[in-house]
Amino acid sequence: MTDSETEQQRQFIAPEAADDALVRLAKIGGQVQGVTRMIREGRYCVDVLDQIASVQKALDGVSRTVLRNYLERCVTDAIKDDDPLIYDELMQVLFRHR
Repeated sequence: MTDSETEQQRQFIAPEAADDALVRLAKIGGQVQGVTRMIREGRYCVDVLDQIASVQKALDGVSRTVLRNYLERCVTDAIKDDDPLIYDELMQVLFRHR
C-alpha cells in the first residue's frame, strides 16, 4: 500500500464533525448566495455588511469544529505516536488560525 492509498483510507475528520461542518457549510453557501443577490439588487451597504459578518461568524463556527477535531484526533494521535513534529505544526496552526 502506498502513502497516498493510506492517506485516502485514513479519515482525519470524525464522521460527526464532518456531518456538522457539511451542514454548516451548506447553510453558509445559501448565505453567500443571499449576499450576492443583495449586491445585485443594490441593497443598502450596512445590510450587506451585516450579512457578510454573519457569514464570517458562521465560517468561524466551522473552523472551531474542525480545529476541535484536529486536536482530538490528529494531535492526540501524533502525541501518542511520539511524533515530535506535531508541536511545531500545532504552533503554526494556532498562530495561523487565531
